[in-house]
Amino acid sequence: MACPMKSASRQSLIYDYIKKHSEVSINHIAQYFNISPVTVRRYVDKLEQNGLVSRKYGKALIADNSKAELSFYYRSMKNEENKQAIAQLALPHLLRASSVFLDASTTVLELLKLLPHSHALTVYTASSVILSYLKDRPNVTLFIMGGYLSHTDGATLDSETTVNTARQIFVDAAFISCGGFSAEGFFDNATTGIEVKRIMLQNSVHNYLLADHTKFNSNGIFLVDTWAPIQTLICDASFGKKTERLLETKDVDIEYPKAGSRNIPL
Repeated sequence: MACPMKSASRQSLIYDYIKKHSEVSINHIAQYFNISPVTVRRYVDKLEQNGLVSRKYGKALIADNSKAELSFYYRSMKNEENKQAIAQLALPHLLRASSVFLDASTTVLELLKLLPHSHALTVYTASSVILSYLKDRPNVTLFIMGGYLSHTDGATLDSETTVNTARQIFVDAAFISCGGFSAEGFFDNATTGIEVKRIMLQNSVHNYLLADHTKFNSNGIFLVDTWAPIQTLICDASFGKKTERLLETKDVDIEYPKAGSRNIPL
């Protein structure tokens, strides 16, 4: 049976399908998704370049060890100072919201570390780490989206149940991070939690993307979305004036510490 897809999610859907079956022919993928084998090969080539799959005798095979799907613990150790600078800028926005969606990113966790214990807030999340961090806060109403705990990052709940739950939730603000961003949009390096992010970005009044400057033009694998749903990008430094001006034409507000910004050549 054919499976309809938006172009932005084709690659992640194809990867998930290969991952589910471990080994599947190019022709079978093309038939399942109702696209041409040539189109499938293009997506599989990109997945192979990023070490997620391999190809053999007209088949796509899932890689034994994905270098892209990194654990939460590993990510928490990277660029810690940059994340803390972003958290300082994002905190006033968090304090103005009464209900928020928070993804399972290490940058969002840094933001929560600044949340005053007395502050009242309703939090929706699919992150076991955020559950652990906020569970004893008496002024935080915490709603955990159900689902299976992902083995890829060890922190995200992600399943059809999680996605269906997300469709019923509406919040004042969403705070998310990403694996990389460019003029085209923002990316993650694994499929885990992507669909929930897409839904919550549609179900939120104001969306904040928290991303440090080192993620600019990095080789993200799976497109989460274009800039259309993002109102505010919070960064630790200037990342490229040309792209910043482009994002401003897309009505994306950019915040970073002006005094400590790094000047990147055009």
